[in-house]
Amino acid sequence: MQVPVDPSNLQERCLRLARLIADQLADQQGEDGNFAQHSFYAKAYALALWQNLGDTCYLPKSIVAINVLKIEKQDQLYHREFIEYALQSCPDVNVETRNAILRNAPYQTPKVANWLMLAMRIRQSGSWWDKLRAKLNWLYIRIRFWRMPAFMDRPGSFSAQYHAFCAALLTDSPIQAQREIATYATSLIARLCRTTGIPNPVGRGAGQSFGVATALYALLKHGYRAEGEAILFRLEQILLLTETLPLNLLAPNPLPEAPGPDNSQTPGWYSYNRHYDYLAFTGFWLLRTAMNNIPESAPTNPATATPDFLMIKDTRHYHARMCLRGKTSYDVTSSPVLITNGHIFLPPTSGEEDFPSLYCPASQPLPAFAGHESFGAFTSGTVKDTNVNIAFRLAGLRGQRSITFHEDEIVIYDQVRTDSPSGLHLFRLLIPAGFTIGRPDKTRIDVPELNLHLIADHPLHIADDGLFAVTGPVKTIFVPNQNTATLRIVWNPS
Repeated sequence: MQVPVDPSNLQERCLRLARLIADQLADQQGEDGNFAQHSFYAKAYALALWQNLGDTCYLPKSIVAINVLKIEKQDQLYHREFIEYALQSCPDVNVETRNAILRNAPYQTPKVANWLMLAMRIRQSGSWWDKLRAKLNWLYIRIRFWRMPAFMDRPGSFSAQYHAFCAALLTDSPIQAQREIATYATSLIARLCRTTGIPNPVGRGAGQSFGVATALYALLKHGYRAEGEAILFRLEQILLLTETLPLNLLAPNPLPEAPGPDNSQTPGWYSYNRHYDYLAFTGFWLLRTAMNNIPESAPTNPATATPDFLMIKDTRHYHARMCLRGKTSYDVTSSPVLITNGHIFLPPTSGEEDFPSLYCPASQPLPAFAGHESFGAFTSGTVKDTNVNIAFRLAGLRGQRSITFHEDEIVIYDQVRTDSPSGLHLFRLLIPAGFTIGRPDKTRIDVPELNLHLIADHPLHIADDGLFAVTGPVKTIFVPNQNTATLRIVWNPS
């Protein structure tokens, strides 16, 4: 039986978190109006957060923020869409001040759904010309990015994080048809999240606060109280642990002096990520959530199937999520993101590829000829009922992985078509390095704190190769020198 969640309590908790973030931002704002580390739009969202809270203690901070925004350099990296959206939400920023800040900065309009959606929502409150542009934006978004009930991040690539942001933006659209689409999109967020508190487990930006805050807003705006409460509980626990909200909530480490995709203290980051951007953005959306009415219940389940590129499996033992479509390694999940007993056992893997980072082809949990530095590369995947089939390439060879999800076990079968399996490592599942491992025999690995067991038909090995996942350092579990093998992840071994 599900315990009812008091909506007023949820709103109070969101407000408390928003105030804590507002205070942190106020304390860490420099005399020149900037924060200690570089940011793109943190000042605008901090300003919106402070002004909407309405406390006079933030007034001096707001004035300084406005002054520095007016003189900010507007180069090719100026995030006009994000800044303008925040300014539109500032009750004490009039049109003249907003124009003085934005000046003649062009829109960035990169060809990704969330930026285009943001531009559309801004234009919907503008002139007749802006409203016309918004309609054209929407037509383009519908054709290129909407695949009910999912918003694609880029054509052919899904990100749960940016899907959540699109859903949150559409939730407040003045157009009824767009709000109806937000209802379908939010139902997918609810299915991805359930009670794990992790609404963005797959795709670009997995685990980041950006997607968590906007997912929370969309969920509670549509009455998904249990899912929203799970997110709130996780946010509160992380804030107690770290005294802030890290950009990557799945790796709650203290913020180092030089965060980035190649810093071991900030795994799961991309080159464009900035701590203060995401902190202010998260506070802003938490406050918006606190100010909203929460419906008594979620809408009846829209009649939409799970997208054919997603696997969503929930049992009393585990929550498994997979995405089998994408253009880059961080789009796809070659092994399931697996959450059990409140812990991530198989984390999201890979990240930034265009800049120096912690990730490399070895970070993909697929078979490899490890001694020859030759690693499996995902080529395609399909989902049918509770079965996933993945095809991959490895050193000119073809490989196949099949995964079957049962109520109390997950069975993974790997095969590489070769007559010379010497040096071949199958499975290569990446698990967080902090788990205590038991070895009752050569073909079995136990994880006592999760009541979880891995049982194979060949001897299992564990290696620490210095690899990282979104959660941080990982160990690799594999079967060596075989061209086929079966591995069972079991909760009730027989």
